[in-house]
Amino acid sequence: MSPGAGAKPLLVTAEAVAYRYPDGSPALKDLSLEVREGECLALLGPNGSGKSTFLRLLGGDGVPGMRRTAGVDDARKRWLATDRPALRTWLSGRENAAILLELHGAGSGEARATANAWLARFGLEADADRPAGTYSSGMRRRLALATAFGTAAPLLLLDEPLAGLDPGGREAFAEALADHRAARKTSVLSAHDPAFAAAHCDRVAFIVDGRCAVADTPARLLERVGARPRVEIRFAAGKSPDPDTLGPAPPAVRASAWDESAVILRVEDPSRALPETLAWVLRGGASVASVDVREPDLADAFATLTGRRLEGRAR
Repeated sequence: MSPGAGAKPLLVTAEAVAYRYPDGSPALKDLSLEVREGECLALLGPNGSGKSTFLRLLGGDGVPGMRRTAGVDDARKRWLATDRPALRTWLSGRENAAILLELHGAGSGEARATANAWLARFGLEADADRPAGTYSSGMRRRLALATAFGTAAPLLLLDEPLAGLDPGGREAFAEALADHRAARKTSVLSAHDPAFAAAHCDRVAFIVDGRCAVADTPARLLERVGARPRVEIRFAAGKSPDPDTLGPAPPAVRASAWDESAVILRVEDPSRALPETLAWVLRGGASVASVDVREPDLADAFATLTGRRLEGRAR
């Protein structure tokens, strides 16, 4: 797991980290992963895979198998923004942010000025003096992110930062991530959005059942599974073909997943393969409801490399 030539310096090394919940059930099982200086690392995986637990361990006092460099060994060099921001609901958004920044080490004047600047960046300037208890879930997320970036911590740990964000919030978050990375600071975030991870993160780690299955750049993850387009054919209710009666698939077509409602196929050239592929499923008695052709993404890479799928996406 040593970085290759030209790789960014290591901040944290997790080697065979294991962790159990208080009831004894396993949360992490021999998870090994590196976090490097100045990168944005995304943790991608289904619910319950261990992403949030790993982020909390990165932000805490550490566990056996986890080693930090001097750059992030002090707790004030790290900031964990949880998936459920803990806010003082009776205080305003501005007051919440300023208090947290003061607790992180800023002076009172600096904390208020920093809070004002970051609340404006995340579109909360007009609502900054409203009680946080009146905020929508998306506004609470913006407030938590504004505070996190306001700390300027060398290591930001962001649990489901995209949850509840509208397009404007996602854009503000993406810009803040880019600025954080440009300052040679590191962020680790958990997400369910493979498109965002591919567009804005240097590396992506696939987390499954408490382990890191693979971690690499988005481009190399796609290269590992082959960059062939996907054709998704969805069937009318109760009108899917029986795979056992279809016979061999047409040339240059490979089925990557079947279920009662759809089949996903990997093809070399959709324009050539689609007509014979449709004829193939129709001969099997299917009634086709829709056909979608798309380029492969990290959800496809995740399914191929881990044998699992992300919620909300067919394999």
